[in-house]
Amino acid sequence: MERPRISFVIVNYNVKEYLAQLLQSMSRALEGISHEILVVDNASVDGSVAHIREHFPEVRLIASEENLGFGKANNLALEQVNGEFVVMINPDVVVQEDTFTNLLAFFEETPEAGAATCKIINPDGSFSVDCRHSIPTPAMALWKVLGLAKIFPKSKTFAAYNLTYLDENESYAVPAISGCFMMLRREVLEHTGGFDERFFMYCEDIDLCHRINEAGFNIWYVPTTQIIHYKGESTKKNNVDYVVTFNKALYQFFEKYYAGGSLFIFRWLIVAGIITRGVVIYARNFLRENFPLILDTIILNAMVMGSFILRLSLKDGFLWENYFHQYWVINLISTLIFWGAAYYAEVYPHHRLSIQGIIKANLWTFLLLASLTFFLKQFAFSRMVVLIAAFISPLAMIAWRSLLKRRYQGDGSVWGRDLFSKPTILVGDAGSVATLYRKIREKRDFSYDLLGVVTVNAGDGELEKLQIPVLGDLENLDQLILMHRARQVIFSSELLSYEKILRTMSQMGMPQLEYKIAPSNQEVMIGKSSIERLDDYPLVDVEYAIGKPFNRVSKRVTDVLLALPMWLVLLPLAGPFLLARVRKLAAWEIFDRRGKAMVLWRDPARRLRHPLNLFLLIGAVLRGKLSLVGAPMLGIATGFSPSNYWYQPGLTGLVQINRRKILAPDDLEKYHLFYLKNQSLLLDGEILLKSVFVRQPAS
Repeated sequence: MERPRISFVIVNYNVKEYLAQLLQSMSRALEGISHEILVVDNASVDGSVAHIREHFPEVRLIASEENLGFGKANNLALEQVNGEFVVMINPDVVVQEDTFTNLLAFFEETPEAGAATCKIINPDGSFSVDCRHSIPTPAMALWKVLGLAKIFPKSKTFAAYNLTYLDENESYAVPAISGCFMMLRREVLEHTGGFDERFFMYCEDIDLCHRINEAGFNIWYVPTTQIIHYKGESTKKNNVDYVVTFNKALYQFFEKYYAGGSLFIFRWLIVAGIITRGVVIYARNFLRENFPLILDTIILNAMVMGSFILRLSLKDGFLWENYFHQYWVINLISTLIFWGAAYYAEVYPHHRLSIQGIIKANLWTFLLLASLTFFLKQFAFSRMVVLIAAFISPLAMIAWRSLLKRRYQGDGSVWGRDLFSKPTILVGDAGSVATLYRKIREKRDFSYDLLGVVTVNAGDGELEKLQIPVLGDLENLDQLILMHRARQVIFSSELLSYEKILRTMSQMGMPQLEYKIAPSNQEVMIGKSSIERLDDYPLVDVEYAIGKPFNRVSKRVTDVLLALPMWLVLLPLAGPFLLARVRKLAAWEIFDRRGKAMVLWRDPARRLRHPLNLFLLIGAVLRGKLSLVGAPMLGIATGFSPSNYWYQPGLTGLVQINRRKILAPDDLEKYHLFYLKNQSLLLDGEILLKSVFVRQPAS
């Protein structure tokens, strides 16, 4: 078999569309060049493996069952390459037709070159400054942290890392190049080895370049051809995990090469960088996600304060010292009432642009404020203030929603999409989601930002033929939601039962999402719902009560209020026994909602009725590890294995008090679903009363 001229190594992770685009661009660029392509898939959940096997059978695919990281996955393929040259290339790259012919010509003309890259541009056409750079030193890191590299981009001292003082259109040797596109002679890899697998992601390319330099080979930047790199900088820079991972890798690099006195200083630079950048990113993301709540809170307080100024100016004259000495409390109380009313009405986060919802929240807020002015004498002076603010506050909140929606709706801007649209995933079988996808697209409703579909069956390529993006399958829905930052999921119930839909919702444990169902017929949807129509296609809101923010907070508050006095009563009784029998503690595993095991007192004879067990369990309730009413604990209630439901285990629960009626796993499922959908303080109270006063069978 003839030895290929170039071997390509690509590591893929959940970017099958980008990978397909890269492979298509490579097919044109490799005409007349013998080559082999190896793709390592890092346990993608978006159907990448099946897509590659079906559409690119010529590719040698290595499907890993776990995410190995960038370096280790590359090494897995590098062990199998046969080419004279090796190109390591990211899947989110597009190459020109002349990319490889130009680089091969360069290597022939420059025998001292061991590795090279070409000019890399961003999707917007700008030059990617990190395609060639220096090996970082503590001083370079300091200039970058302080921002001096950006302030003085032409300085050989402050801009030494990204080499921004060099001409991007000239060719020259450089200390390091980006790992998104590296072309190397095979003997260079044989001499230096592959990537250092201690780096899971980031800095592994810098480490390899450093070793290439130490081995005496030259690395070159060659701008005679160019590629596009869709590196997703907006996603990375707005992600705290990226900041932590990148800085951790940078620290590992310095630990490897600069161990000594400077390492201690650099450790604190890294920590300071993580904290500073993390706080900035968190604040930016918080402001973007909660912009409507923040603006509404500012408007409410401004209107209340303005009403005070107007009222007191007409009466005795307004003085700021009087306001901050006495009247500011009205602003605080109105803010707290407004937040409670708005979250109870689910204005935030699901219906943050709803005019009807914001009117309801204002109505409840000012009704409660008015009641305070009538029943509490210390607030009697503020009746006129409440009346004025009650009129102008909702008007102002409605006004900004209307103005901004008119300004940004349909313009495709990032701000417009973030504020007004809901990134949406459709879930169902291929046929029904195709129809639903078309209906929503035809409606052209700006509130739906369709990301793609998640299927319950593979289908026969029907969705791809219709150019509908397939994100993955139902088993990986939770990962796909996080990966694509979806805020709304619409289920098609053609092949999905309501039990399956509710089970999926509860197992994901993402109450911040908004869920809808597109029924296959006009049957009545269980539970509270509202209906939106796409012509003759109804979309039914579906929710499970235990996921509501108000229910979760009230449940936790109730747990603490009821458990604390019981724990204090049992403390003098249980404390001495615990100290006396501390050596007889035995492991009794139960699980919290994260599946994490806890160790509690085991007394098989009396279980919960034993005062020592009860004391420890109530302590777990106070710590938030258990709830008074919740899912079964392992070893109690049913004899079945613990369920996968995300809600917390409880001292008692709907399943526990009905254990006599549970004869099969399907029965257990129905009780879980009923509780998830109907949980309330009244239902929890009824369960508690039954567990105390109704005799339960021994478990």
